[in-house]
Amino acid sequence: MWLGRVSWIRSLSPQRIIMGGGVMRRRELFPMVREKVRVILNGYIEPPEIVPPELGERAGVLGAMALAMQFKGLGDPAMERGRAAR
Repeated sequence: MWLGRVSWIRSLSPQRIIMGGGVMRRRELFPMVREKVRVILNGYIEPPEIVPPELGERAGVLGAMALAMQFKGLGDPAMERGRAAR
């Protein structure tokens, strides 16, 4: 599994990887994942930041809603929340 992820990292050089899902709810796994990626990259490139989703378990659903709203021309729900807060 890790070799595939690291191959993807070397190809695309992302600045950040957001990892969610059931297993990644265990925050103590993130340092281990970061270290494993760093070791496998072996200095080839700078490892990306590996973080949990800021929106928690709802990130996928909220992202899908945002894409649907943008597709339908209804705007960006994050921007709408920002306007409502003012």
